[in-house]
Amino acid sequence: MPRENQKRGRRAADKASKDAAKRKRDEVPEETLPKRMKPSTDDEPANDDFTQGADYIALDAEPAYDQQAEQEGFDQENGNSGETVFFGLLDPEEQEYFSRASEVLELNQFGDEEERRVFIESVYTEARGKELKIACSQSCSRLMEKLISLSDMRQIRRLFNKFIGHFLHLVQHRFASHCCETLFINAAPGVTQKPSKPKTEKMEVDGEEDAEPEPELSLAEMFMTVVEELQGNWGYLLTERFASHTIRVLLLVLAGEPVDLSLSDSVVASRKKERLGLANTDTPKENPVAQKRSVPETFEATLKKVMKDMVSVLDDTYLRALATHPVGNPVLQVLVYLELSHFGKSSAKDPKSITRRLIPDEEFTEGSESTIFVRGLLYDPVGSRLLETIVKCLPGKLFKALYKNLMREQMGSLARNITAGYVVLRILERLGKDDLKEAVDLIVPQISGLIERSRLIVPKALIERCLIRGVDTAPIARALEAAYDRDPARRLDKMLWLEGFSQDDVEQPRYGEEGTSAPNNQKALAAARLHSSLFAQTMLTAPGALSGLVYSGLLAQSTESLIKIATDPTASHVLQQALTLPTSTTQFRRQLVTRFTGQLKDLALDSSGSRVVDALWQATKDVFFVKERMAQELAQNEMALRDSFVGRAVWRNWSMDLYKRRRGEWAAKAKGLDAVNSTGERPKSRIELARAKFAAKAEENAQKASATSS
Repeated sequence: MPRENQKRGRRAADKASKDAAKRKRDEVPEETLPKRMKPSTDDEPANDDFTQGADYIALDAEPAYDQQAEQEGFDQENGNSGETVFFGLLDPEEQEYFSRASEVLELNQFGDEEERRVFIESVYTEARGKELKIACSQSCSRLMEKLISLSDMRQIRRLFNKFIGHFLHLVQHRFASHCCETLFINAAPGVTQKPSKPKTEKMEVDGEEDAEPEPELSLAEMFMTVVEELQGNWGYLLTERFASHTIRVLLLVLAGEPVDLSLSDSVVASRKKERLGLANTDTPKENPVAQKRSVPETFEATLKKVMKDMVSVLDDTYLRALATHPVGNPVLQVLVYLELSHFGKSSAKDPKSITRRLIPDEEFTEGSESTIFVRGLLYDPVGSRLLETIVKCLPGKLFKALYKNLMREQMGSLARNITAGYVVLRILERLGKDDLKEAVDLIVPQISGLIERSRLIVPKALIERCLIRGVDTAPIARALEAAYDRDPARRLDKMLWLEGFSQDDVEQPRYGEEGTSAPNNQKALAAARLHSSLFAQTMLTAPGALSGLVYSGLLAQSTESLIKIATDPTASHVLQQALTLPTSTTQFRRQLVTRFTGQLKDLALDSSGSRVVDALWQATKDVFFVKERMAQELAQNEMALRDSFVGRAVWRNWSMDLYKRRRGEWAAKAKGLDAVNSTGERPKSRIELARAKFAAKAEENAQKASATSS
């Protein structure tokens, strides 16, 4: 007899029960079903959620402006007290004007700085009285961020003054919090400036005179006012979704620390933070927000009080739980960093300090609270970031105890884990020469598995630290040769992901930062190829067998493969470094550069290949006949090079105009004879050095002969 066709499993049983309930409900006559009555808040008591025959719970009535406020992105969960502040909406005409102003600032097609300054001032004039509306607007808050980034200190003080009194609500707003963050960052360099005397500046707007008073408070006093407004809410703001990143900036400003969002490892903002207004910033040396600053003395005491108030309301259990909180963890990183770096590592000895509360035991014995806490962070995607900060900033004695009792024996297994590997990087940075040798012996057996999974951060850091500490890299070279391939050509193909690889071969990296999500396979493949290229470039900096793995692979490639590498945007950097680094020998360069003759035109017209042609100028410094042959090839394709942007750059870098008009001067420049040394004299050629050496030796023999005869 055939068995009944039944499905196995919990989900099938649940589905069957739901279908039976649905059929039973459909069989009930429509007249017997209870009708949904409109709830009356006047007749029913407030705590009576269910009425007889009702099948739902009534929600409280919402304010009339909630729908419009939601369109503007206003967060109704603003504030820990449940209060909401609505600053109003912009008119359609105002929204259109500010949207056009944002587009103008984005294009940045001003004639000069004065024209841009006048435009920014006109936008501020139009925004007068509407600053809070703009900051809370979904469509116009980005304009406010750009405007702040391009403003001078006078304009920043005026805007800061408009925000005073509303910061508790603004820092928790979805859009206004980013405006507050940008305002704090750009106001930080001016905290030590003395404010100008309060005066009234008359501006003519539409034929009428409008007065804009200067604020009486200095920027330092305004920051102190912000702290007073937020006082009493620190414990809540630590884990508030939008306020936490603003609080991080405020702490760094009070400490005088850099607050540069353009840094990839910045804990101020998440990876998904829009870097508005950062496209035209100066270099890190010239950018004021990327440097440490002197701050008023009151900031030091205020910072200590704020940090104490933040953690005093939390018990030790909740403080440790904050380490794995996606929003609270970055704030805790800043607190630990400031405590150990800004106030000195001796502050960790205080029993009430954050570090001591997180790590109460200094010996890290088995089963202790410190050991359990650290092990819990090692493999947590969020908590491991705090552990990186702790390892980086711990006092030397405490770090040695942590490494000796907890980390040293596990370095191999930790390096193999995708999350704990980032902690290993920070540990390697602090190890001495002897401990680093021991770490190399433990990590080298894991290199094969790391290469197979494309986890190159630990081997790359290991090579860099060995070069700094003077540790032999031969064991690493042998492990890499066995991990990739002993055949040089195939080894380089695997090393640079040249062919035979797909997106499915890529393992997803670690993610745990607030607001991040896993990328698609295409981005992961591009990231894997980039890390592979950087790893190969690091290998080239190590003399001996380690760089020889890459050099031998390049020599084993065919001309077609070399051209493919030269025109690849990622792999071409390896070829450029191989031609210019001090570890490349003259014999290697002579064998490699001749492969590019006859291909210079195509390379010079390619954005990546043109940089390889530029590197050939330096690579042929001791083989003049090859350089002259290449210059002749470039001269034959002059018109094609001049018609291309990258081709003109190659023509200029090779001094081809000098080659065509004054061949002798070009030859002297190609040989390096036109350069001058530090004394202002032309360096001697090899024949001149040989003559000088011969003359010195002859003079020495003459002196010996005269001494013997006498």
